[in-house]
This record gives sequence, structure tokens and C-alpha cells, in this order.
Amino acid sequence: MKSCIIFILLLSISSFTYTQESNETANYPGKWIFTNDNLSNEWYAERFYTMNAIELQKYHSTTEKLVNYFQKQPIAQKPLGVTLNVKARAAYHNYDHDLYPVKSTERVKAEVFIPFCSLYYINNKIEFNCDEVSYIDIICNDEFQVYEPAMNYDILDDKNALNQFKEFFFLPAKLLDLGNGVYLYNWYYKNRIVVARNDRPYWIPVTNKEYIERVMTYYTASLKEGKIIQFVMDELKKEIAGIPEEMMNLPAFLNQNSERPLTSICNSNENSASALYKFNPFYFDKTLPRTYVQLITISIEGNADNPDWGGINAKRVWKYIQGLKGEDLLKLLDVK
Repeated sequence: MKSCIIFILLLSISSFTYTQESNETANYPGKWIFTNDNLSNEWYAERFYTMNAIELQKYHSTTEKLVNYFQKQPIAQKPLGVTLNVKARAAYHNYDHDLYPVKSTERVKAEVFIPFCSLYYINNKIEFNCDEVSYIDIICNDEFQVYEPAMNYDILDDKNALNQFKEFFFLPAKLLDLGNGVYLYNWYYKNRIVVARNDRPYWIPVTNKEYIERVMTYYTASLKEGKIIQFVMDELKKEIAGIPEEMMNLPAFLNQNSERPLTSICNSNENSASALYKFNPFYFDKTLPRTYVQLITISIEGNADNPDWGGINAKRVWKYIQGLKGEDLLKLLDVK
């Protein structure tokens, strides 16, 4: 019993000391530390895009422009309680470049990753820690960064059937209006600012017909791999057969209704109806060089907009995001 009491007292003292030091470092000046990892031998090096001299020059100028812009923000100029350990690098969909080589026509995706590293005292010195901290992640030209899948799905060996089903999503709520049509959107895992050209939409509605075709592809693969039984497939076909023909070319709306439990298709005016969207396959101008910046996403943690959530680094991220302006972000694009 005596040992337990001593342990609790020591734990309380330790917690108090940590809190005290955290409060003291909250106003301690941090730094902006920049590392250009594009020339490294890691998986995020620029060399895996195999760019020619002209493309490399454009890529480097894009990286420089992004870094300069985000460094000029007030919090980055005089960070308090955090150190910004900035990394410039290339972004890829797959880490294993031997198994998944980058296509020569793939759009080049520049990335600037900014973790807001925590400051702490150790041996009477101020150090910083970047593990599992709040961050800002800026990525160019990656359509997969502008949505989170709406579908619940099983793991399939048929990756085509799986991935085509994951491309659909529900529109997120707008958390913050940065002006000039630039918004911070709220998703489940991340909140994202989308900086896009204004001459074409980046999200377009999905029709019921397109949705049903992909549902059938997914269920067919699931049946083949033993994820479902034939009875489920038969019921799905019956449900689809009962959908009026005039609905097929209408935008898809889904809810948890009992009439169509397998597809969830409903009318737009029904309760809890949510419209289904996909990334516009014609958004990118394919006649432009692959290094031109046509889309930028700025991601933060999903809870970073909550002023009562997280430590000092999360609060600094949220304040940083609130200081961005849409008109300035749009100037980072190479298109209008």
C-alpha cells in the first residue's frame, strides 16, 4: 500500500513538471528548419520521376515558390512553442518504385511537409520532437488528395474492382472560407484546403447508372472471391431491376433506406439523402507540361480545427491555417 502511494505521488510530481515545462515552452521561440529531400536517396526523391532538364528546372522553381510562400506566413516567421521542421520532397502513390515504376507521363507531384514539432526541456536545453505531431502537408497535382472514399468495402484481391469503388465520395462540409472560392473542407481523417483552377469543376456528380455499374463490378469480384454468397448477388440484381429507368441518368443519392438496402439508392428529396460525387476526369489539362501546377491540396489533421483539441502544436496549426488567403494560394497555380 505504501509503495502504491509513493508511486502515485511520483507520477503526480512528474505530470506537474511536464505540464509546467509545456507551459513554459509554449511561448519559447522556435525555428523554421528547411531540408530539401528531393536530392536524397529515399523513396521521395525527385529522380523517380525521371525529369529532363527543363522539367527539373520547373519542378525546382515550384518547390522554391511553395517553400517561400509558406515560410512568409507570420507564425512561420516567429514560431512560438514549436519548431517547423520543413521537408521538400516528391510525392508518389507507391513507395516501392521497383515494383511500381513511375510512368513517364505521370504528373509531377511536389510536396512540402511541415510538422509542428513540440519543444521540451532536457538537460537544461530546449529540444524538439517531431513524432506524431500536428502538421501541414502541401501536395501538388494529386487528385487522390481531394476526397475520402464514401463506400464501406472489404479487402479484395481484385484491386481494379476495389479501387473503382473507392473513387466515389460524399461532399464534405465547408469549415473555413479563405476567399476567392478556396475552402477548408472537413473530412473524417483529414481536413483539406483545395486550391484549384476556376475554369472547370474538380468534383462532378455520379449518375445512378455509373454507380450501379461499379456496384455490380464490386459484387461480382466479391462473389468470385467468396466474400458473399450467390443469394446476395441474386438479391442485388432484383433490387437493381426494380429501379425505374428514368432514374438511371439522374445524379446518385444514397441513404440507409429499407427499400434498397444493398445499393442505398434513393430520391434527392428523401430523408438523409446524400449526393455521390467523383473527381472530374477532365479536370487536368493534359496538353500542359506534367510539371505545371494545376491543383494544390493543403491537409491537416481532422481535429485540428477544434481550438480545445490537442497541444500547442495543434493550436499553432489551426492559427496558421486561419491566416491563409485564397487569393494568394491561387497565385501558386500555373493555371487560372
